[in-house]
This record gives sequence, structure tokens and C-alpha cells, in this order.
Amino acid sequence: MRPRIEEDPHRPGEGCARLVLPGMAGREAPFVTFTREGFGADSLGPDGWQVAAGRLPPLESGAEGDDLVLVLGPEAAEHLEPGPVRLGIPALGIDQVVVWPEIAPAQSGKRGGFGANRPGQAQPRRMPGRAAAAPPKPVESDATVVLRAAPRVEPPPPPRPLDPPPIRPPEAPAQPSRLPLILLALILLAGGGAAAWWFWPAPDAPVVAAAPPTPAPPAAPPADPTANATPAEIAAMNLPPARVLEIGRARQANRPQDALLLIELAAEAGHAPALSALARLYDPATFTPGGALSAANPTKAAELWRRAEQAGDAGAAAPRAVLRQRLEAAARNGDTLAQLALRDFWP
Repeated sequence: MRPRIEEDPHRPGEGCARLVLPGMAGREAPFVTFTREGFGADSLGPDGWQVAAGRLPPLESGAEGDDLVLVLGPEAAEHLEPGPVRLGIPALGIDQVVVWPEIAPAQSGKRGGFGANRPGQAQPRRMPGRAAAAPPKPVESDATVVLRAAPRVEPPPPPRPLDPPPIRPPEAPAQPSRLPLILLALILLAGGGAAAWWFWPAPDAPVVAAAPPTPAPPAAPPADPTANATPAEIAAMNLPPARVLEIGRARQANRPQDALLLIELAAEAGHAPALSALARLYDPATFTPGGALSAANPTKAAELWRRAEQAGDAGAAAPRAVLRQRLEAAARNGDTLAQLALRDFWP
């Protein structure tokens, strides 16, 4: 029996979901729980994720044939993301990983706008003009003008006679230039070289062997679509449980939370090696601090070891026996949880 979650078609836009439980018609479920591993606030309540245990009562409960149908309110779709999540219904004994689908949250109401008119701008005030300045009045004067004779200017002295130019000796006749003869000789040499190059037979060109063709590089392997995929995307690929377990083990070192969700997904399909791998994460004997789980859970490990052995994993018998000895020792010291685990998983 695997629960199925889908958007409620009778409440479009309200963010409600239908939880279908096959074969549970006539049963009652006053509330459901959703939990996640590796977070401080790991339980979903009506107001979101919280540390204390949260409960979500269904809006409606009814039967469709042999199935029990619970209608969950919008608080679940508002805080759950698409992907694996742990579902708990204590009244029906259900505690397993399910895949939450893509469900849009409830639509919010339209917000009213508001505005304010701008105040009008004041008109600029004109400044008064200045009066033109009056022209200056002429100044009357009764002063008497006195005329004086200019001083006498002496004439400059006569210029000094120039010295006669020096007498140069007669120049020798110029020698004829040899530059034309040199240019003619260079022209003749260049013409002779060009003629020799033109009529001289050209040597045969060497034969160069063709290079062998370069082999084509090997084709690159196709990219793995699961390399960067989220657990929700991998769950939607419907891969075999063995492949999902392989991906989960590869992410244990760097992405332990993804690894836990993928191993749980493979274990819910009844894959014996996945059940054993999940039991080792909960078993106190093999629990690793700092991983996806905050603490070991002997009761959960006892359940998983029994399921792995029933699914056909012969290697689950030895660690299951070691866990039983640990629980028997704790039960003798008054541990109630150990006594209940021995009664439930070793009847």
C-alpha cells in the first residue's frame, strides 16, 4: 500500500491536496504529520516548520470505493516543496516516505493601490525693472589753456661708410661628376642578373609525401542526466531502485541529506540492499555523527533489518543479531523503548 498525493480538483486555486490511502475506507485519521531529517525545525505545523511535533488535521475525510481520502488545507502546500518527505498517520500505522507533487499555494487577494495628487506649483514672481541711469552731465570748466613751444630736436649724425669687400682668389674649374657612370654600371649588372634568372632552367621541386590523416577524437560519453538532478527530479525519472541506491551512496560524502532521501526512496520500493543501507544509517553500531541524521534510532534500525532480511538480503542477519543483543542488554536495565522493540521485531 503506497499513499498517493494530488491537487484537489474541487478546490482550484485554494492550495488544497487530496491524500488517497488505498484499502483504508472506513478508517479514521484525526491528523497527519510531515517531517524532514537534518533540520532543527523538522516537523510541519499549521504555522510552518517547527521544533515541536506538529499535527495537521484534514479539512474533510471520506471514502471513494475502498480508498480513504483526506483533504489537506493550504498550509501544507504553502510550506512543502516538491520531492520526497516523510508522512506519518499514527492512527493508521503509516510512517513512510512519499513524494509531494507540484501544488500551487493558495492565491492571495488583490491589494488596493493608493495615490495622492501633487500640489500645484507656485507661479514665479516677476522682479520689478530698474530705471535707466541718467546720462552724466557735462562738466563746465573756465580754466585757461596755455600753449608752450616744443623742445628743439638735434639731427642724427651721418652714417659711417662701409668697408670694401675682401678680394677672393679665382676658383679652380669643377671636375666632371662620375655618378652617371656608376648608375649605368649598376643598371647593366641588374639587367644581366635578371636575364640569367629568366633563361636559367629551374630545378625540379622536391616531392613531399602527404601526411597521414589525423584520426578523429573518440566520441565523448553522453552526459549523465542524474549528475546535478535533485531527489525530486530523480524520483520523477522512475529509475530502478538499484540505480537510485547507487546515486544515493555516491552523494553520502558531499550531500548527505540528498543521499538519505534517495536511499529511503529505494528502500520504500522493497529493494533489499537499500533497506540494509538505510538500517546502517540508523543502527547505533554503524551510526556516523555529522551526517544527515542527528542521532541513531535503534527501533527504526530493528524494523529495517527485519525488512531487509525478509526481502532476501542474507547479510542482514549478522548485524540484526548484534542489534538484538544491544537491545536485550538495555531492556534488562529498564529501557522501555528497547523492550518494545524486542517485542515488535523479535516476537
